Amino acid sequence: MSDTKSAVGYTRLSQTSDASIPDQKREIRNLADREGFALLNIYDDGQRSSGFDAERPEYLEMQAELETGEVDVLVVRDRDRLSRDKRERSMFYYDLDEWDVELWTTTDGRVEFTDDESWLIEMIRNYMDDVTKRREIQKAKKKVQERVDNGYWQGRPPFGFRLDSDKRYLEPDPGKFDTALTVLQMRENGATWSEIEDETGVSAGTISRILDNEERYLSHVE
Repeated sequence: MSDTKSAVGYTRLSQTSDASIPDQKREIRNLADREGFALLNIYDDGQRSSGFDAERPEYLEMQAELETGEVDVLVVRDRDRLSRDKRERSMFYYDLDEWDVELWTTTDGRVEFTDDESWLIEMIRNYMDDVTKRREIQKAKKKVQERVDNGYWQGRPPFGFRLDSDKRYLEPDPGKFDTALTVLQMRENGATWSEIEDETGVSAGTISRILDNEERYLSHVE
């Protein structure tokens, strides 16, 4: 019987400040090679994957495999890749203990659940990570609202527009803005969406958004 431990990895990326998915996977593979684990799979929920969402598809699929008892080790870059929510992460730790699955991180090595003290330390860490991240989110939301209140455009500019040099106001984007005006004019003349799409090359979804925001486009016509 082989003594080699089987392992799976897990990655996700919530924002640009996180380690990239390729970097996370590389670190997981390196740890598995170093420790002699047989890496079976790396589950990946990709980019813009919130750690407060417990319904991530790959995260759930990973849990289902771990529960089978056929995997010995779970490897992640850091604990917060699993979850940012203190309750979810704490319950997942209890599941790992019940399934007899070791948790390893590429930053700290093996996460120990060997005694009451180690459990307490991990529970406190879960709480602190949760509180810290929620405060960051609230601060970011407040900053966004302040920009909106001060007249800054927030988010991706609509089709046909771009942000001015101060990154504050919308201004017409040459070429695309004229295309948006063509969409409005054709619709006013009775053209069907299919005809507009064929003539302008603009998708049906974009046509809909242009028509819904007709006043914004006309307000920039000299």
